[in-house]
Amino acid sequence: MARSSLLSVALVLFAGCALLQRWAPAFSSPGLSRREALQAGVATVAAGASQAAWADAQGEPVTCLARYGPQVLGLKDAVEKGDMEKILKKEPKFKALNSYWRNQPGYFEQKVALSEKLMEAADDEVKKLYAEYVADPVFEAFRVPVKRSKDTVTIYAYGAGKSVYDK
Repeated sequence: MARSSLLSVALVLFAGCALLQRWAPAFSSPGLSRREALQAGVATVAAGASQAAWADAQGEPVTCLARYGPQVLGLKDAVEKGDMEKILKKEPKFKALNSYWRNQPGYFEQKVALSEKLMEAADDEVKKLYAEYVADPVFEAFRVPVKRSKDTVTIYAYGAGKSVYDK
């Protein structure tokens, strides 16, 4: 998505520079040379690309893990009972949780493949696939409840957009 928007910005800048070069003598004396217009366009696109690169540093993966991790871990009883209807209802939660690994190419493909197999599997295989999916060490924070003071900031508080976790 970022590449297509950068391409469209570049094309608009290029068209604008071409029009400016054609009509610049009518409105100003010196005008821009082709080289200057191209350099300005490249600088603008480069500045836009650096902003897009910073977008992943805003906490989306942690928020995703805090919101959907407990919901996926909460399916353990449904997996044990073989309640596929309940598991299939949580398919969007698996897909959203998979985006936690989106910047880790090997893990992302692995988790997507596991969740897709999980949705298509039979009872015995579901147990095996679910166990493999939640075996990731990232889920350890959700398995063991820790007693915290009132003002402790946790992953749950961060994912919920709160500054303090209150029970």
